[in-house]
Amino acid sequence: MEDDNDGILIVRAGEESRPTEYVVLDADDKPERVERAAQLASADGGGRGAGWITLATDDKEARIEQLEDLGLEVQQDQDWLMTIQLSEQPALKLHERYALHTELEDNLIITRATMHGGVVSSGRMAVVGEDAVADRIETDPAHRRRGLGSAVMASLVEAAAAKGAKRGILIASIDGLRLYRSLGWKVIADIVIARSTV
Repeated sequence: MEDDNDGILIVRAGEESRPTEYVVLDADDKPERVERAAQLASADGGGRGAGWITLATDDKEARIEQLEDLGLEVQQDQDWLMTIQLSEQPALKLHERYALHTELEDNLIITRATMHGGVVSSGRMAVVGEDAVADRIETDPAHRRRGLGSAVMASLVEAAAAKGAKRGILIASIDGLRLYRSLGWKVIADIVIARSTV
C-alpha cells in the first residue's frame, strides 16, 4: 500500500482479477480525487475490470451516481469501513487443538491458524506508519464459530502494535461485520467499490 501524494491510497492486491485498487477515504469532501482515481483505474490496462476503486462515504447514493457518470461499474455488495485503536482490541486465547503462526514480510504481517499442519484460518495486516490495514480474514467453513477469526485478528493486532501501529482499519463485508464488532471495531463510513469498464 502506498500514497500517490494526491490523497489516493494505491493498494497492490496482487490478485489476477484485481491487481491494483485505488482507495479514497475522503470521497465526499474531495470528489476530484474520485475523478483522479477513476482515471488511474481506467488507465491500468489489463482488460475490462482490471482497475478498481474503493471509496469511503457518508453519501452512498451520490458516490454511486458519480462513479457511474465516470463510466465505472459499481459493485452491489454492501461493505463498511471500520476502525479501532489497536490497544482497545482484546487479546484472545486459541483452543489448544489449533496453532497460530505469524510471519513478517517487510510491513506485511501474515497469521495462519493451523490444525494438524493444515491452514484453517488466516489473515494479513499491512502496517503503514501508525495505521494497520487488515485484509483477507478467512476461516474454513468447517472450522467457523470456534474463535479462530478472533484469534487471528488478535495475533495480527499484537504484531502490528509491536511495529508501532496505533489504529486499525479494515473493510468489512456483511459476513465479517459481526466478528469485527464483537472485537470492538466501529463502523465509520459506507464503502462503495467500482471497477473500470474499459
